[in-house]
Amino acid sequence: MSRFSKGKEREAMKKSRFTLIELLVVIAIIAILASMLLPSLQQARVAARKTACTNNMKQIGSALFMYSGDHEYFPPAKSSEMGNLNTRGWHWLTMPYLGMDNSQPSNWEEAAKRREKGALRCPEIALPQPGLLDRISYSMYGFGPLVVWFGFTPAKAERGPAEQTTTIFATKPGARTTKAESGCAPLTSTIPFVAERALGEGGDSSDIAFQDGNQLGYSSTASKSVVVIRGDSPKGYSYFDFAYRHKGRKNILWFDGHVADVGLDQLHWTGVKL
Repeated sequence: MSRFSKGKEREAMKKSRFTLIELLVVIAIIAILASMLLPSLQQARVAARKTACTNNMKQIGSALFMYSGDHEYFPPAKSSEMGNLNTRGWHWLTMPYLGMDNSQPSNWEEAAKRREKGALRCPEIALPQPGLLDRISYSMYGFGPLVVWFGFTPAKAERGPAEQTTTIFATKPGARTTKAESGCAPLTSTIPFVAERALGEGGDSSDIAFQDGNQLGYSSTASKSVVVIRGDSPKGYSYFDFAYRHKGRKNILWFDGHVADVGLDQLHWTGVKL
């Protein structure tokens, strides 16, 4: 090959190489594009987790109706005797109908993890950790206020005197309100059955049963709740965002079997939808 041809070849190779400046420009362009796309990707992930949570609740609803087919009544949020490690709560009674193992756990930590496993765990919140073993993703209505104030029936008392709103009742498909209170008689489509509820104020625990809107994160508690949300706190570990964890909305399985979300001011202090 002639000296002239070699020179042309070297010159062509030089022209085909990126300079440092050109490489930095390309990297900057990629970074800008990534910064524009990442929020959209994050929103897509959030939406996917909300959809997964909705599907969880639909599965739970199907399981509860299958349970009622075998036992006539739905499982109570809390049974009269909760058993060792609280294995007589509604989570444990429903597990076989969700394809889950409800055998006796060996300790509280194992019990807590199994109460937030499979369809019983909302994917938007962090996994249970030691010291947070009373926390759950989903809570069931105890129906006390509905029975006492609105004549909700059929319902049988499981824990506590029948005339108290704090009593836990077991209900059955077809149960309904029979009287109005202050002109309001909640419909089965506006009565929460299983809901994402708030953490206990000042702590990181919640209860497998709820009886009122405050426990669900009703708006009267919002001013106290919002102040404890810290930008550096793990998702689901502060009082308010645990209740309305899906971009300020909460998923609910309603008593008629459908699943739909609500915003902050859409629940009454009694716990029913306005």
